[in-house]
Amino acid sequence: MKDPLLSALSMARGAGKLKVGMEASKSAVTSGAPLVIFASDTSERTIREIRMNCSDRTEILELRRTQSQIAEKFGWKFGVAAVTDSNFAALVRKAAEKDMEETE
Repeated sequence: MKDPLLSALSMARGAGKLKVGMEASKSAVTSGAPLVIFASDTSERTIREIRMNCSDRTEILELRRTQSQIAEKFGWKFGVAAVTDSNFAALVRKAAEKDMEETE
């Protein structure tokens, strides 16, 4: 079954608009990334550290995917990533909203 959320993240990654990991995400947020995403099992410490670096313009979104579920699609685990393009951020946001509606 196709997963629209992970597909949207994959497209952003393929376009070079997804920065993965703590340091890359912090740097992207400092540069004005419009969206930061967290896996559902990301540590509170990591979430707190990224939130401290976010401005009012950066949206924070917790996914309903664990790091292991994300790894099934990408081949490696990550708990935090930043989407650096507003169009890809909108695509990821829309897929995440639809995902939440379907799982409720």
